[in-house]
Amino acid sequence: MELFLEDLKLQVQCSLCKETMFEPKLLQCFHTFCKTCIKTNAQLDGQVNILKCPQCDSSTELKELNDVEDLEISPIHSRILQVLSFVENQKVCSVSASHSDALWQCLDCDRSLCDECLGNHSTFIKDHKVVALSEMTKDNVELMFKKKITCKTHTNQDNVLHCQNCSEFVCLLCLKDHHHNDHKITSLQEFITAKKDSLSKNLEEIEKLHANEEEKQFQEKIALDIKRDSEKAKDQVKELTKKLIKKLTDHEQELLNEIQRGITKADRNLRIIRHTPAAQEYIKYFIQNGTASEIFDLRSDEEDSKTFAYRPFAKYRIGVEFKPNEGLDEQVNTGLGLVRETFVKADPNMCSFKVEPDEFEVMKKATLKVVLNQGEPCDSSLDDVAIRFTPKDDIGVGEKRATADGQIEVTFTPRFPGQLTAEVQVHGNPVSNSPLVMDVKPQHIKEMTTLTKLQIAMNTGSKRPSGIAVNKSNTRIAVADCALHCVKVFNMDGDLLLSYGSEGSGEGQLQNPQGLAFLHETNLVIADSDNNRICIVDIAFGKLLKTISRRPNRNDLPSFPNKVHVDDDSNIIVCGHAGNMVVLTSNGDFKCNVSVPDCKWPSCEITHNGLLNGGGRSHVQVSETKADYSSLTTLITLGRLPIDSRKYNCTSLAVDNDNNLLMRDNHSNQIRKFTLDGRYLGMSSPLNCYLQFIAVLNDGRIICTSNKAQVLFF
Repeated sequence: MELFLEDLKLQVQCSLCKETMFEPKLLQCFHTFCKTCIKTNAQLDGQVNILKCPQCDSSTELKELNDVEDLEISPIHSRILQVLSFVENQKVCSVSASHSDALWQCLDCDRSLCDECLGNHSTFIKDHKVVALSEMTKDNVELMFKKKITCKTHTNQDNVLHCQNCSEFVCLLCLKDHHHNDHKITSLQEFITAKKDSLSKNLEEIEKLHANEEEKQFQEKIALDIKRDSEKAKDQVKELTKKLIKKLTDHEQELLNEIQRGITKADRNLRIIRHTPAAQEYIKYFIQNGTASEIFDLRSDEEDSKTFAYRPFAKYRIGVEFKPNEGLDEQVNTGLGLVRETFVKADPNMCSFKVEPDEFEVMKKATLKVVLNQGEPCDSSLDDVAIRFTPKDDIGVGEKRATADGQIEVTFTPRFPGQLTAEVQVHGNPVSNSPLVMDVKPQHIKEMTTLTKLQIAMNTGSKRPSGIAVNKSNTRIAVADCALHCVKVFNMDGDLLLSYGSEGSGEGQLQNPQGLAFLHETNLVIADSDNNRICIVDIAFGKLLKTISRRPNRNDLPSFPNKVHVDDDSNIIVCGHAGNMVVLTSNGDFKCNVSVPDCKWPSCEITHNGLLNGGGRSHVQVSETKADYSSLTTLITLGRLPIDSRKYNCTSLAVDNDNNLLMRDNHSNQIRKFTLDGRYLGMSSPLNCYLQFIAVLNDGRIICTSNKAQVLFF
């Protein structure tokens, strides 16, 4: 027992004064000394007081000696002192010093008791552990040392729980009082175990640091840099605040001066108004008798020096008000700025990039993500990272952006099949895996497998859909059926608005209707093929507006017209089975015949941005045309030139929303896509049906009719 107490005394002996500690304080080096000794032994070094630890020689800074109060108290040393204080003073009754000597100790109450007090204590509290002082053992003292903390609210209850929301220990009665409803409560043991685990992990990190001198020096340098930069940042905050306060004070004075000038003028006017006779008399006298120097003194333009000036206020003037600068108030509310952590700059050798997905296709978006410093924090911005794709014309690139995890990424869209090269530089140097070569596949034009209400409606009851057309506003879609000899018009919700025509050659009848084209929003041009005529129908009312027939011995309309197109000037282009092509005005009057160079059998023609795109039995060509179609200049031929050596049997064309040319290839039963300058982009899979006509909706969907009573969507 004596040895145990001596050991406890040694643990709380101050190595500076060699006495038992008084208010033990922790230094920055984690050694403990008396508060008074720290104050006494601290030495002034410049602007701060420094205490050098006698055990490890490290320094603790105290800007003011009173800052010692801010040093943490060592809880373990304080507890030892409490136990020793009790043991050394145990002969005095805790209830009253006037009582006889204490002979007993209640380990639960932490009190020494005389015989009289023991009797009273035992009467009211029967479950406390009481021992005779003469029989105190080491175990009894250790029990006192580790005694549970009682509840602050219910002093007769031990704390057995911990409330995370309130960050305090509580007893069971606290829960019954509903003071911690819906709070996260854990047992005291769980809390202590979690804290000990956290301390153990922290201890492991400290032990690793102690064993690794290089890491220790590195961390020390970081800490010193942070201190240096923090002091600099503090000075910057103070300087900025000082400047802003001065500016505000200057503006304040300007406003106050302006207000005061108004007050001075008002006071002068009141003086003159209230003493008009005297003012008149004095001014007259001054005019007659004032000396040159006195009159000279009146030359000043300052308002407050014009003693005799009476300047009435404007008739509708009613007062003065101050209107605060609301923008300034909002700006001030945003604060002086932000304090942010800074990190080392990214090392290009520790940086890399990845691209997702790892397979590339024309018009399919991909993302390139630059991983800086292997994912560790670094102080590099968007401007420090350069991302370059080649060939640059073969790709659409979005804006670089920073991600939530501090990396850099950019979205890109390949425009053409072939190879793309991505290069990434950080601070002007290539990253570890730059450059990266990507193989871009042609676009796969996929057939839509989920049927829409519109598609179901267009396929319901159809036998052999042929021509198809969409108006410019994308509110109406028309599809011809050459087997049913009619044209049906739908809205985009799939509602049938009109069914026009029946088999025959009379008015309102059709025979094998083929191509369709919208002339304005509600007028539909129909190639009534087997009737050798063109019909223009108002689909809003189902009314035939005009019939254009081929005149005898005149080449003013192709025989068996099967393709129609309306250009930007509302001219109607008509192609027929015989391979000839004519242009009609919007009224249906003959305008001209068109001869397409190197194309004996033009089967479909469409115009777009001054270009005539034509298809034939073996090739597709893009030609530049004059407004009156008097001459055509071939720009690109697909199917003959080295651009694309295969032959195409193209009988339907369309231009999509990206100004690319879509063609129906009868040789392979596929849809193919090209740019208007002839670059191949992609195609659909071969279909098990014969495609007829093709159209494009504003949302990018492609619609094709087929010989299997189907309208297909892509």
